[in-house]
Amino acid sequence: MKRIRNYLFCACCAVCAIAITLVGIGLRASAQATSTDLSFEVATIKPVIMDASHPFDPKHFWAHVYEARASYWSMTLESLITYAYGIHQFQVTGPGWTNADSFDIEARFPKGAGKEYEKKMLQALLKDRFKLAFHIEKKELDGYVLVVGKHGAKLRPSLPDPAKPETDAPLKPGDSNVGNGHAKSEITKIPDGSSTHDRGKRGTQTVKFDQESWATHYEVSKMTMEELAGRLSGCLGSGMRKVEDQTGIKGNYQVAYDCPLGTPRPTIGRDAADTLPSDPQGGSSLTQSLDALGLKLEKHKMLLDVYVIDHVEKPSAN
Repeated sequence: MKRIRNYLFCACCAVCAIAITLVGIGLRASAQATSTDLSFEVATIKPVIMDASHPFDPKHFWAHVYEARASYWSMTLESLITYAYGIHQFQVTGPGWTNADSFDIEARFPKGAGKEYEKKMLQALLKDRFKLAFHIEKKELDGYVLVVGKHGAKLRPSLPDPAKPETDAPLKPGDSNVGNGHAKSEITKIPDGSSTHDRGKRGTQTVKFDQESWATHYEVSKMTMEELAGRLSGCLGSGMRKVEDQTGIKGNYQVAYDCPLGTPRPTIGRDAADTLPSDPQGGSSLTQSLDALGLKLEKHKMLLDVYVIDHVEKPSAN
């Protein structure tokens, strides 16, 4: 009888072990399929006309992610690639139209899938609707490093966070106050054409876009030098390059700077000028902005991944 009980016990253990293994395999397969095979339930793509009669609208631009859907406004294919894969535009090279033609995309998440898979779904859309195919190469590219100027930094520390429950509450993992429609933030429009975005724990940001000079002035109440360096990568006009922070300065500061975007929009991944973009008066407004902060940019060689587009097609009209 004892032998029978031992046999039954061992048999039950074996069955349980097999069941647990099968469940584990199923969960891993399900998780893998969820993270790699998801696509938008439905997505519409429309070309955006930009000319003298339809100028660029900074309020209708970039990615806006909500709980059940996502909008990508006035974005070129190259900007969509950089957003979807978490890289910079200077790391993408392809046909000229991929950085000239802009699109509006409205997409809805499938049932049971949230915004945590949004970029995976966007990658799937680019491959399906744009027939995107690319390979990655290591290339040495010209870049810049952000360093302290000759006379030292002239930075003002950020003010303490206001003692309000909604601003003191820490962000949840994965949450962001940038481009997310669900975020608890407020945008105040000012008569002079600027707008101030209250980003809660991340401070405020005031933005004013100048159509004539194609430049944007930023005033940010809370920013690290690493964040500033990342933003400056998009402010180098036709010489758009990666910028790395080498100031050695830690903490958050009040930062104001000009971001000349250049006209027309730069052609990324091709021959680009080595000079910083200039304002209409002939001086570099970006350089002047950094000088006021006691900072400067210096050229530096960098080994980076470059996404080389092998094949791409314009999407069919919806």
